[in-house]
Amino acid sequence: MLSRSSRRRQPPPRRGWELEPLTGRRLGAPRHTIAVLVYRGVTTVEVEIPVARLAERLEADVVLVGAQPGPIPGVEPSRTVIADAGPTDDVRPDVLVVPGGLGWRQVADDRALAHWLADAAASARATLSISTGSLLLASVGALDGLDATGHWLAEDELARLGAHVSSERVARADSGRLVTSSGALAAVHAADEVADHVSWSRGSTSEPAPVEPG
Repeated sequence: MLSRSSRRRQPPPRRGWELEPLTGRRLGAPRHTIAVLVYRGVTTVEVEIPVARLAERLEADVVLVGAQPGPIPGVEPSRTVIADAGPTDDVRPDVLVVPGGLGWRQVADDRALAHWLADAAASARATLSISTGSLLLASVGALDGLDATGHWLAEDELARLGAHVSSERVARADSGRLVTSSGALAAVHAADEVADHVSWSRGSTSEPAPVEPG
């Protein structure tokens, strides 16, 4: 859950031509929580479209996690993203989403955010990365020796960080718990796979129904 102590910095006034800021979502009684890693230069279409698909399928809250709560400039398209929480807040996702972006290296260099990412990737029931988001997962050791894909221009870097690079648009590892995708379009299809995996794992780990005495 999100700590009440988080104080969100207010975004600047929006100009008429600017897109509405991207924000998290809160439901009255969510079945799951999706955490999305956001950072300066994050690709906003990779935040919006696949996450909306996942949230709809899983009836989930969406929490945007950044270096600190508040507005963050995103790109492709240019759009403000409002982080709900920082790495020290109590966010425990069922599903972790790691979009790509121009600023992925700053996350790898931010010790607190990288530590949160490593913990979230290890504990989430499913993780989805998009484009260069796989580099972020690899940078914290989450893809060591595993099949992974991402942006085609980053394949050498992905291999250097320890992943086994796949040329497929969607790659799966750890029995479907880790799904990496090459871009936003592939991620929409991958989001359905992740939703199916989470729904199946939820059902398979639920308590058995009591047996009525004969």
